[in-house]
Amino acid sequence: MSKILSIGAGVMGTAITVPAVSNGHEAKLVGTNFDEDIINSINKNSSHPKLGIKLTNTSAIRFNEMSQEDINESEVIVVGISSSGVDWFIDFIKNFNVTNKHFLIVTKGLYINEKEELDIFPNKIKKQINQDFTLTAVTGPCKAVELAKKNLTNICFVNPDLDIAKNLSNIFKNDYYIVNVQTDLLGSELCAALKNIYAIAVGYSQTYFSNEEKIFNPESALFSHCVNEMSHFVKLIGGLQETVYGLSGIGDLHVTSGTGRNGLLGNFLAKNRTYEDIMSKELKDETVEGAQTIRELDHLFNKLVKQNKLPILDSLVRCICQNEKLHIPWNDLNI
Repeated sequence: MSKILSIGAGVMGTAITVPAVSNGHEAKLVGTNFDEDIINSINKNSSHPKLGIKLTNTSAIRFNEMSQEDINESEVIVVGISSSGVDWFIDFIKNFNVTNKHFLIVTKGLYINEKEELDIFPNKIKKQINQDFTLTAVTGPCKAVELAKKNLTNICFVNPDLDIAKNLSNIFKNDYYIVNVQTDLLGSELCAALKNIYAIAVGYSQTYFSNEEKIFNPESALFSHCVNEMSHFVKLIGGLQETVYGLSGIGDLHVTSGTGRNGLLGNFLAKNRTYEDIMSKELKDETVEGAQTIRELDHLFNKLVKQNKLPILDSLVRCICQNEKLHIPWNDLNI
């Protein structure tokens, strides 16, 4: 039996432990300051209030209760915090010796590194913690609540060392959690962040062309154009284009645009409204990951769209950062 330590007791940090527990392993959830109600609920009746499930063979503690012993006993340490909590996670983990430990990251996002280049969270974590450990990314289409309820889910474990990804997958994979292993960490993590951005555009097409009846043609076409542009983007940064056409790209874009806040923002933008208006009303106090990424990387994205043909991203940046109404430049799209 292996022990899984998940730092972050939210929906995804918890959901990924479910298949491992199904396989006979033990999980311990470490709650952040934002997880207090979750930790209390689990300790009271083993129930996760946001996932609506009863947890088995799973314990829960607060982050200030975690010890070096918890680290030492764990076969896998899950990075299960939100993207905005990555800096907190790095500072927190620096207090422990994690040499030779295996991390599994479900947190998605991009940042600008010390060279003023676009980079992925796994690289930031490895560089700033500066200890010798492995970090494997989990990418692909996965709604946390579906996985938590043991619905069939097919994702990827990604590590440049394929053997590490395979060994970790053996702890988690089963009849309902299908794990593919890959090595393109950069491309997979780029896809994981970009699909949130392009899901806004797909969500726009789901509503803009539908009045009395649901229209599918424009959405299907724009979905294809978004995949094409994601592929171009990934190649520019140094990832493999083929990754975009698998679970980490097409698969994740499909599930994200069909459900969630990114697609919902696109639905509202299709009603001839502005980003700031929507975020001050229907989506007030909500985190829309795609929009957040655009705003955080505004300068770099503007540079990329000026130097390369990325018309959908260009329109999204102007919509989110300059509060223009979203316009899809159909005549500039060419697959």
